[in-house]
Amino acid sequence: MRTMLGETRPSQSSAQVGEVLVLCRLLLISQAVSAALGGRGIVAEAVSWSPGVRHATHDLSGYDVVLLFDDLEDRDAMAAAMNLISRSPARFVVLTHRPEGAAWGGILASGAAGVMPTDSTLVDVDSVVRMVREGGSPLAEGRRDALVRAWFGWLAEDDALRDRLAHLSPREREVLELLAAGHRVCDIVDDLGVAETTARSHIKSIRRKLGVGSQVAAVAALHRMGGGSLGGIDSAGLALPSPRHPQE
Repeated sequence: MRTMLGETRPSQSSAQVGEVLVLCRLLLISQAVSAALGGRGIVAEAVSWSPGVRHATHDLSGYDVVLLFDDLEDRDAMAAAMNLISRSPARFVVLTHRPEGAAWGGILASGAAGVMPTDSTLVDVDSVVRMVREGGSPLAEGRRDALVRAWFGWLAEDDALRDRLAHLSPREREVLELLAAGHRVCDIVDDLGVAETTARSHIKSIRRKLGVGSQVAAVAALHRMGGGSLGGIDSAGLALPSPRHPQE
């Protein structure tokens, strides 16, 4: 994970900033960032971030700001970060490789004070930490609202797609999973022991029910739900926090 560790410009403020917690999956990065912040007058502690382990909210209550480094690469990572933020009283700033978009909005909707790229300079992070500690945010209100709305729009699309996938028949699910695994139509014919016309009829029905124009788009819809299996589609699936929708 790239960070701002190469930044060497001197601190523009010698004022001490209260306790900051730096969370990252790699402890060495947490330690390097906390040490760099310490050189700029920011008291920081380094802890490794493990999405599979819940950090109790009382463990974070003594910190003014929490810097969370995470790539937010999939639904599991998003859910873990959002749950941590929504259950903690601390003010969070998330640094991520994920491009600005709906995922940033999800983090903000969970209660984070800000989101910024992991390749931000140390000077930028220093400035944001001080700003957030005083109750500010690195994102203008309009930009923030747009990102949060993008997140809720993504959730609405996700719910609709999940509902369409749930309406596939057992055989259609099986065919879609085979397509997602890289099987061609002739392979599906052999695997399922059906006629080619039957296999193509299933594929046509899958495309119609999912509202997509190609097999590739149908497979992409399946992967959006978390992989090449529909085993969990009928249930609630991965539970993401349900932050409050921004006021219209």
